Amino acid sequence: MNTKGIQAFLAIIENGSISKAADILHLSQSSVSHRLINLENELGFKLIERQPGIRGITLTNYGRAFINVAEKSILIEKEIKNIRLLSHKTPLNIGTADSISLYLLPPLYKTLLDEFEHVQPRIITQHTLETYESIKAGDVDIGFVKRDFNMPNIIVNKILDEEMVLVRYGQPSHNIAPINPCELNSCHEIFMDWGYSYQIWHDSLWKEDNHMIRVDAAHLIFDLLNNENQWSIVPKSIFETMKNRGPFYEQPLTNPPPTRSCYLIKHKYVNSNKLHAINFIENYYSKL
Repeated sequence: MNTKGIQAFLAIIENGSISKAADILHLSQSSVSHRLINLENELGFKLIERQPGIRGITLTNYGRAFINVAEKSILIEKEIKNIRLLSHKTPLNIGTADSISLYLLPPLYKTLLDEFEHVQPRIITQHTLETYESIKAGDVDIGFVKRDFNMPNIIVNKILDEEMVLVRYGQPSHNIAPINPCELNSCHEIFMDWGYSYQIWHDSLWKEDNHMIRVDAAHLIFDLLNNENQWSIVPKSIFETMKNRGPFYEQPLTNPPPTRSCYLIKHKYVNSNKLHAINFIENYYSKL
């Protein structure tokens, strides 16, 4: 099938216009239009209505029905390309955020290397939405994300709920009394956004943006904690990994935040030469 025409069609509907699609594809508008026309001629039906003087695009009924076929075709083309380039190692692209990859996934990475000599994991650090988009585009084979989004042809499964804990600096007493979050001074907080549910809980207790500093990497929390007034809230796995880097301890909360969820995502149409490894990863987490 006309791969260039399909790419042009998907770029047009993704970006809402031929001009924007041309920018994304680094082509002229006339080239994008020509590719679309060639595809429509090959298919024998119109995909997009063209109305002079009207901005944006309008899909025909055929166009709406063709979207899933177009996405499948691109995935198949990439799979064919991978087969042509097939060597003794099969790349397995894993998309995930730092806070998941560094503190939750190392045991999985080690197990994959032990179990699959022919698989070469490639760890790609991304934000959650980037991972969804990469899965959709076929650039990532499996992802680990912090949020559940409903996207066509993407399968989402929750693999765990993780406790969130209060981290303090200093040497704790033998009996650490639980503390009410309201007793914590937000001006001494090192804040990191752990997701929508956490943000709602957080904003119910403290004024928004009243923290000492906001970070986007978990290791910075432990680099910055340096006096007994300072505090932060992190997933349990991060605390367990980082607690020996300094005099850090966990203090129980009387009103703890919601757990942090982690989701495994993959495309509905999985690359066949990677299916065994992906099934192994899914079974690995189903047994935890």
